[in-house]
Amino acid sequence: MARRRPGKPRPEAADIPALFRRGMCCAILLLPLLLAPARAQQAVPLPPGSRITIRVYALGLIPMDGRFDRFHGWLRYDPANPKACQVSVEIEAASLQTSLSIARDTALGPQFMDVAQFPEMAFQGACQGDAVDGDLLLHGQTHPFSLTREPSRAGGTLVASGRLRRADWGITARRFTVGSTIRIRVEIPMNGSHT
Repeated sequence: MARRRPGKPRPEAADIPALFRRGMCCAILLLPLLLAPARAQQAVPLPPGSRITIRVYALGLIPMDGRFDRFHGWLRYDPANPKACQVSVEIEAASLQTSLSIARDTALGPQFMDVAQFPEMAFQGACQGDAVDGDLLLHGQTHPFSLTREPSRAGGTLVASGRLRRADWGITARRFTVGSTIRIRVEIPMNGSHT
């Protein structure tokens, strides 16, 4: 009969399930770390690397472009899954610039954006494949708004655009001379600075 060494008790059959349970607990605790996707990154979209532009069609034919110079926000994305992202942007409406000062004054005035009463615009949304769906705050009203992702000419840039019916946000003046829709286009580098 083999003799046990002192200080080293023989494992009993009842101890094996306890060891198994301890091992399973450790595995369950480590499982989220093993299965966690690559850490999403956060880019800060600031001009001039990022752009937010608009286009309206005067008389339904003549394109008139503008851009916003002051905005801030963030873009979260996973480099391993670039079709998924979250974006949040706040825009200072009065920072709109156009080639014609009269067009800018009209756009910012009480018949259109009315920046004296509604100084901010904002968009919060998420990428779902080729769409960026979210909510747009404009003219003091928030409604669902979708952008469609465009092929990016410069690698690593989120480019998306969408058309909004301005009447949906309560902007109804000069429907025939300015047109009923506004195209919004967003460009945000996804390979810029990260935090």
